[in-house]
Amino acid sequence: MKNMKIIPEEQAAAALDMKTALQTVENAYRACVRGEMYPGGRIVMPVGSEKNMGQWLTAVCTNMPIFGSKFSAVFPDNVKAGLPCDQSTISLYSTQNGEQLALIGANYLTALKTGASAGVATGLLARRDACRLGIIGTGTQAFTQALAIQEVRPLTELRIFDRSTERMNAFAKRIAAARNRPYEIIPCGSGEQCVEGSDIVCTATPSRTPVFDGAALRPGTHVNAIGSFTPTMQEIDAQTVEQASFVVTEHVDGLWAAAGDILIPLAQGLIARDKVRGSVGDVLVKNIPGRQSDGEITLYESVGSCVLDVAMAITVYQSV
Repeated sequence: MKNMKIIPEEQAAAALDMKTALQTVENAYRACVRGEMYPGGRIVMPVGSEKNMGQWLTAVCTNMPIFGSKFSAVFPDNVKAGLPCDQSTISLYSTQNGEQLALIGANYLTALKTGASAGVATGLLARRDACRLGIIGTGTQAFTQALAIQEVRPLTELRIFDRSTERMNAFAKRIAAARNRPYEIIPCGSGEQCVEGSDIVCTATPSRTPVFDGAALRPGTHVNAIGSFTPTMQEIDAQTVEQASFVVTEHVDGLWAAAGDILIPLAQGLIARDKVRGSVGDVLVKNIPGRQSDGEITLYESVGSCVLDVAMAITVYQSV
């Protein structure tokens, strides 16, 4: 492993901007539909305590001699110590001899990938005139959601909500410095206030219980739900899922293994499995239809994709 690259967090974060990330993710979705990249298994389990959740994912390329694995975890109490709640590393290996090619610090890279994936989904599914974005949560994942969606829709307004006013105000300053146009930033007093005035909604929290009442959603809203990644986490409520015309995700098999947002209302008999129409990649290549009318509520349920992680990691690996 003498040629293995160790790419620390700061170097990996500097290697990609959001526009490059959006293109990388879109290319990976297309490669996945073509069978040139595919995910392996997923292990999800508590780490240290029941509230700390870790997951291990894998992905393989058939169009290049690389496969990869990722460890990611959510430690909610990290925020009290000023540390990121999300912890991630990605390893790349050679399919020719099994040698490890790279070890990459991937906290920001994961958030960038998640934001870019939601950006691709939003570009495909949000109304063309959607211009008001609402984000619940104010961590790094929320920041990259804003960075991505401002690239795919001409925002006029960003509504934000967090239970901590201090974190919300700090986030408002951070995103104000990263805006690509002078849209208004509006701190909200509740999840419902954030949602009811938005055309696009992103939930980016480690919450195990719904962060807004689905009754607050307006017809025509597109929702990106990215925080729930275990069968017991429910970041959006059953009413939101019921109201959605359909659900798309990264990989349908992964959703049925991990998405409490969908599994819980399914177990309650409130939705059927056909609520999940397919993957973002399927919409991208027109294998399945996307939005059919301006009145539909559409839902992108993110559970993570090692295909997208490995695609991002390969781009970093090749650039440093």
